[in-house]
Amino acid sequence: MKSYFNLNFIFSAIILLTFFSCSTEKKEPQQIDIDEYHLKAQLEKVQKPVITLENDIINSYVKQHQLSMQVTGSGLRYAILKNNTSGKLLQSLDEVNLKFKVFLLSGELCYSSDKTGIKKVKIDQDHIETGLHEGLKLLHKGDKAIFIIPSHLAHGVVGDNDKIPPKSPLFVEIEVLN
Repeated sequence: MKSYFNLNFIFSAIILLTFFSCSTEKKEPQQIDIDEYHLKAQLEKVQKPVITLENDIINSYVKQHQLSMQVTGSGLRYAILKNNTSGKLLQSLDEVNLKFKVFLLSGELCYSSDKTGIKKVKIDQDHIETGLHEGLKLLHKGDKAIFIIPSHLAHGVVGDNDKIPPKSPLFVEIEVLN
């Protein structure tokens, strides 16, 4: 009888422990309070040597090819080859048709509207390089320009998983069609 009582007691205890340990109450993940200012400062500190090296590579390319280019605050370099001063500058949400060629700085052609066709773009909306959105807002319809887009304004540290490798600045020839 003692043995039966002990087995009953142990069996009941196991059932109760299982019941209470299988609580359906969901626990919230622990929130970590991140100081955004310090995080941004750390990221800039880590990225600064990479950006400096890439900037030197781009400057060398510009000098080697004797290009006269302007530089924006973000690091985009541009030269307007054909300037249609009539009309307003392109702005956010404008839709434009583009002829383009995208090269690596090695000279390798990655993409071209000659092969893919004219590209229709809605500025600041479509999924294209951030540097291209920035550059388009420096142009009018009918303009032709060249851009050198640093990797942080192009495809960044991952590339495009096709023809553009990680951390690659791009040379872009662009024409905004009327």
